[in-house]
Amino acid sequence: MHETMRDRLRSLPVFADVGTAHVQDHDVPDNPLPLVGDWILAAGATGQQEPHAMSLCTVDAAGLPSSRVLIVKDIDDESLFFATPSDSRKGRDIAANPQVAAHFHWPVAGRQIRITGTAADHGRAASEADFAERGRGSRLAAHLHRPGPLPGRKAALTEYERLDALYPDEVPCPPTWTLYAITPTEVEFWEASVDRVHHRLVYRRDAAHGGWRHELLWP
Repeated sequence: MHETMRDRLRSLPVFADVGTAHVQDHDVPDNPLPLVGDWILAAGATGQQEPHAMSLCTVDAAGLPSSRVLIVKDIDDESLFFATPSDSRKGRDIAANPQVAAHFHWPVAGRQIRITGTAADHGRAASEADFAERGRGSRLAAHLHRPGPLPGRKAALTEYERLDALYPDEVPCPPTWTLYAITPTEVEFWEASVDRVHHRLVYRRDAAHGGWRHELLWP
């Protein structure tokens, strides 16, 4: 009997190695962002590769969504930070519509975080500081960004070598390099449970009184 893709997908194990959810509504911080950082570090401790990798979803002026995975560079009590050229697709999307959604998924830990909020340019000084902290290879690669198709990988490698020779010491920060701050309005923490009674804890900004309010959600 021929096995269909549906059969194959449905036969894959789900939540085979996770325990029972344990984060309780009464035992969490008032601000969700420190907890986001804690979960990232905890995921790394389980052996999860690149636990600070985050999926970022943006929407362009026509309402067409797009998603990609990038690395979170910092988290403070107000925002999460990532950097990209302002003329990249995500940069153009944010300029047209600052509403974004972000998502972390750590299958080893059986956890995920869903975030909605707004993204904004964090300023030129912060963007240049972010660029200066990057490794040389990353700084050179940032200069490879440009609109339009690439004729072939060899062209990118040739340009990289040219840039490496052009900037033997300091690599200047491209004028389009931008550090963005995502200021969340909602953050949901999700933990898997083998019995499928998954744990959901959501924070929402309290516009009337400031700060955050949090509550549990049904699985």
